[in-house]
Amino acid sequence: MEASISHLYHRRATRAFALTLLIAAMLTSCAMFQQRPVKPISDVVDSAQSGASSDQIIAEMRTARTTYALRGSDFSRLAELGVPEAVLDELQQSFFADVEFQTRRWYANGPTGGPTSQWPQPLDLDNLAQGGNGMGPTDRVGKITHGTRPQGVPEWVPAYPPLRGPRMPVNTVVEMTSTGKPTQEIVETVNNSRVDILYADDPRLITRFRVPAVTGSMYARFAEQGVDPEVLDALQAVYISQHIEDTRKRVSKGVGGPVR
Repeated sequence: MEASISHLYHRRATRAFALTLLIAAMLTSCAMFQQRPVKPISDVVDSAQSGASSDQIIAEMRTARTTYALRGSDFSRLAELGVPEAVLDELQQSFFADVEFQTRRWYANGPTGGPTSQWPQPLDLDNLAQGGNGMGPTDRVGKITHGTRPQGVPEWVPAYPPLRGPRMPVNTVVEMTSTGKPTQEIVETVNNSRVDILYADDPRLITRFRVPAVTGSMYARFAEQGVDPEVLDALQAVYISQHIEDTRKRVSKGVGGPVR
């Protein structure tokens, strides 16, 4: 009788322990996917204008873990507002890395979904100029669209990169601008070309994420040399689409995720 009671007690204790572990796992899972607060881009600008160092601003951004989906012209506008070059480069690096992560996850058939705050956040710098926080609407954030564009990538990124276009050094946009070529012709050239160098890291070294060869400060300098915002936006869009395609090939060798 005592043995039977002892056995029953042991079974109940085991079940209670298993239930405790299950609840702990569920709570951990919820914590991982809970909505985290988004750091508005106005905070970055305010820190820069208040005299904070680049290192301080970058540390704040990394702590907040907010990634921004920046168009090419956004970098030049932020530079005009006093954001340092090192911060512009960090903004591009974090966006670049997040796109790579989402592409890896999508094409490896990893989990999708999650709170809006985990995706690259759209900007509206016109809103910032009017006294707002510089953030755009998030109703489409995290939605899968079509083509090779994975979940979380902004819709202004082309669905497919110009795989058969000629290779173009990025400073070509400055050369075309200086010769007086019309903006729309330059945009068309960019849209039908491939950026000649995608990455600045050493391919022989193992790194968590690739380092972009086209940096945020580079866009700002192009603007200073007269390159129009439309051209900068086209260059960033094509560049990110090529990054996605390169990542896709390395991860899946042609096997994609769900397409809508």
